[in-house]
Amino acid sequence: MKSFREPGRLSPPEADAISSRCVRLEPGSRVGEHVTAGKEELLFVLEGEATLRIDGTTTRVPAGHVAYVPPETRHDVVNEGGSPVLYVYATAKRSAKP
Repeated sequence: MKSFREPGRLSPPEADAISSRCVRLEPGSRVGEHVTAGKEELLFVLEGEATLRIDGTTTRVPAGHVAYVPPETRHDVVNEGGSPVLYVYATAKRSAKP
């Protein structure tokens, strides 16, 4: 069993539709713009304050809060603060609604 506060992969290998990872961003660091193709994403900020950039909109996400990224959306996570940011993200394949 692994603590969700340790950076790295969290989801078990047998997971089919969901993936999760813990990320630690040092001050001034960023994940880099990307698109999570076909997947929804939740970011749970555990420590610090993350800056989430989605399609030109910037949102600050403090510790204890969660943010949603829709599928097929260009986004980036940035640490603009003076202390590390620790967050867990989970992505899941979006199912077709009946």
